[in-house]
Amino acid sequence: MAEEEGKTGKTVLIAIDGSEHAKKAFEWYKENVFTPTDKVVLVHAVEMHEILNSQQWYATPYSFDRDTLFSILEKEKEKVTAKLEEFAQLLRDAKINGTVKSVHAASPGEGICKMAKEVEADLIITGTRGMGTIRRTLLGSVSDYILHHAHVPVIVCRD
Repeated sequence: MAEEEGKTGKTVLIAIDGSEHAKKAFEWYKENVFTPTDKVVLVHAVEMHEILNSQQWYATPYSFDRDTLFSILEKEKEKVTAKLEEFAQLLRDAKINGTVKSVHAASPGEGICKMAKEVEADLIITGTRGMGTIRRTLLGSVSDYILHHAHVPVIVCRD
């Protein structure tokens, strides 16, 4: 009981990737859940395998051009930093106490769940693209993964 009295508010993790769906999830949080004592963590999950697979940085399947690889990774780091700054501006504009973080993972859902544990989130909020059942089954869904693997309540915001 004393532990709960010392807690000043809930920690809310919001998955954000720059899409309109994610921004709408953030807006929904502001309008429906926000309290001034909340600590908000905006999380951008970066998929490293997509970065590496999207580039032809290797000469053969068993070797790679080191300089090209480092160049690609540096450019990606710059993109992620720019996105994090954009997300931080969302918090500043809304006058909400919070931080932005990126997490590298095999999949966005896995990274978001991992970060939720790390920051001891009380709630996860995510947007959804609203894929149909067949498409979601074939392609997978970040929100579906989070719903099934998160250790805390999850709110999925539909457009």
